[in-house]
Amino acid sequence: MEGVFHIHGNKKLAGNVAVSGSKNAALPILAASLALNGVSKISNLPDISDIQKMLSMLESLGANVERAGDEVLITSEDSALPTFHFEHSAIGKMRASILLLAPLLVRFGEVRMAFPGGCVLGKRSADAHLRAFAALGAEIVESQEYLHLRLPQKHFVAAKVILPEISVTATENAIIAASFATGESEIRMAATEPHVQNLCHFLVSAGVEMDGIGTHFLKIRGNRQAANACESVTPDYLEAGTFILAGILTDSEITVQNVIPDHLDAFFEKLAEAGAHFETDDKMNEVRIFPRKQDFVATTIQTGVFPKFPTDLHPQFGVLMTQSHGTSKIFEVLFERKFAYLLELEKLGADVQILNPHEFLIHGPRQLIGVPVASQDIRAGAAILLAALVAKGESEISNIHYLDRGYQNIEQKLRALGADISRENR
Repeated sequence: MEGVFHIHGNKKLAGNVAVSGSKNAALPILAASLALNGVSKISNLPDISDIQKMLSMLESLGANVERAGDEVLITSEDSALPTFHFEHSAIGKMRASILLLAPLLVRFGEVRMAFPGGCVLGKRSADAHLRAFAALGAEIVESQEYLHLRLPQKHFVAAKVILPEISVTATENAIIAASFATGESEIRMAATEPHVQNLCHFLVSAGVEMDGIGTHFLKIRGNRQAANACESVTPDYLEAGTFILAGILTDSEITVQNVIPDHLDAFFEKLAEAGAHFETDDKMNEVRIFPRKQDFVATTIQTGVFPKFPTDLHPQFGVLMTQSHGTSKIFEVLFERKFAYLLELEKLGADVQILNPHEFLIHGPRQLIGVPVASQDIRAGAAILLAALVAKGESEISNIHYLDRGYQNIEQKLRALGADISRENR
């Protein structure tokens, strides 16, 4: 059932909010559990729709899934794929389903599945994934309709993998594949995001040996007998950034808990440059937001691979730019269609210019006024939600299934802070 959020904005927030586990970390860890010959114990698992879809896919393959609260036990030894073709309704709805390619190949030696779907954020080719698999001994079967791969030797073979780009999901697929190859593999041009590191530690806990975790150059000594694993999902730094901005934008005093501040260095630098008033506490793993001491000022952000400014915090930061004095600029390096949220911000009263598919200007400050708006993807939805918290009057946000994919109980968390937000199912 589709729903909408009703938000009466321009209200102060107060109190504490705890960040949930990272969606982007949990999904590859869950996928990797399919390849293990034992029990995977995963804690701090977020309760969001994308996680439910991934667990459903694992169960459809015969994995035993036992979930209690934020912890799940997965046993995949009895997994089965009657034919090499894998079908599930979630494949076309979730880009992360591509992360099942490596474990399916490890488990069954051959797999064919539809091209994954999900948020529309420009061209997202599977080429980097296929190159990694080919380097590790997989044969790519040509098909315009499916991803079809097989392992002629029945298992991955250790190799040097040079990724054609620093792709998070391609890195994760390569890591899973190399973890079950015979011998030592190198993965060069690897992504280094916290969620990639989280996957590495999960596989290490199962008996895989790795060097270079957190760098662009990984060495992985595969273990085809890798079995029992235990790992806690890292806190979601994208959710943390969203709530930090909620406090800053509403000129409130709140504390965001369960944050690893080191994951957000570039984000914090830009917040400080814009004139936000906050402090980080590495020991307590929290960020405290305070009412502003000065007007916000225009800034320029350029997204990039970790540890540069996160592309998935660019739309939310764009809302801060609508409240900043002067002309701010966004240079979106990674995706060429990540500007749909700007059109929704315009409906709320923002003054924006789309220079080209990668560069945008936002002129401020502008008083935002509540109107009906729509979420275009997960992070665009978060940006529109933040804008509605700032706007005068009532905003109605549709397409909130995107927010449900990435944020656990976001309306309950905001209500606990004092936001006037309600969900209406239609």
